[in-house]
Amino acid sequence: MNKKKNINIKHNLLEKFICRIYEKYNIPKNYASIISKGIVRADVRGIWSHGVIRVPIYCKRIEKKVANPRPKITFKNISKNIFHINGDNSLGFVTSTLAMKKCVQVARKNGVAIAGIYNSNHFGMAANYLEIATKNNCIAWIFTSSSPALPPHGAMAAHFGTAPFAFGAPTANKKKPFILDMACSAVARGKLKFAAKSGKKIPYGLALDKFGKPTNDGAKAFEGIMLPFGGMKGAGISWMMDIIAGIFTGGFHSGNVKNQFGNNFSGPANVGHFIICLKADLFQNKKNFLKKIEYGIKKVKKLKKAKNFSEILHPGEPEYRAEQKNLKNGILIPFEVANDLKALGKKLNVKCPF
Repeated sequence: MNKKKNINIKHNLLEKFICRIYEKYNIPKNYASIISKGIVRADVRGIWSHGVIRVPIYCKRIEKKVANPRPKITFKNISKNIFHINGDNSLGFVTSTLAMKKCVQVARKNGVAIAGIYNSNHFGMAANYLEIATKNNCIAWIFTSSSPALPPHGAMAAHFGTAPFAFGAPTANKKKPFILDMACSAVARGKLKFAAKSGKKIPYGLALDKFGKPTNDGAKAFEGIMLPFGGMKGAGISWMMDIIAGIFTGGFHSGNVKNQFGNNFSGPANVGHFIICLKADLFQNKKNFLKKIEYGIKKVKKLKKAKNFSEILHPGEPEYRAEQKNLKNGILIPFEVANDLKALGKKLNVKCPF
């Protein structure tokens, strides 16, 4: 990124702007607020690959009528603890937020809750939903299907998605939960998208071009084949996620999820999500659970440091530090992304705050 061209803006102003954008697309205000908060939250936590860079493509999918701005989301009770949710082709932020809130409510009462979601779309940063759980003394997992990006082990074609999955657990500091949020790819697709847009080079080993050759060209990588982390292990996990979040939930699967970041507007993506939520003090009291979590964190931090490491951080801690910095100093938006947002605001007659 060229820091001289970055735009600095307070997160609340950015949220209001994005919310107004989505209201212009006939999204109800309460849903537009969920979406804008989820998007900006990614930038606040330093996960810019899942932040405002994605606003234009979400809008484009609504314009092309392959995402529903006014969904009628329905919950089917499989049992008192298990729900099957039809997202009615809503943006994934809305469906997943409502689903996690329901799961937390039920888990706090009954100990456990499970939700399978289908007919949804990309849900942004998975940590958004885990924060809902951890703030309410719950442990949670969330999985999602996604469009073809990774090759199965031994294949030379994109077939399975990057298969994001995440886990969250509360700690003694409610603002700093343990959150592991990752995908099966060696790099986030959003980072390749930015590299493609800005003409940036990427390290070799992250992706192949469409002909199966290694590339460091961001544009060729974005249009080509992403590589899984850990070789056959990452490829195997992406297949597992396709079963859990795609087949099991009733979403598209086996390479049939529509690409939400290219120019495929042939129909709904029918993304599936899967949530497991547990009351953290299900087997022991809350005080004991949190005490053990803190013991584990402190013990790891006291271990001998590897070369070039001054400290050891737990998953979610780097994002917490980014959050503290960005809430105080504002969010930095790359010049290219800021220009896209300005153009979108002008098109929709929404005043841009930068």
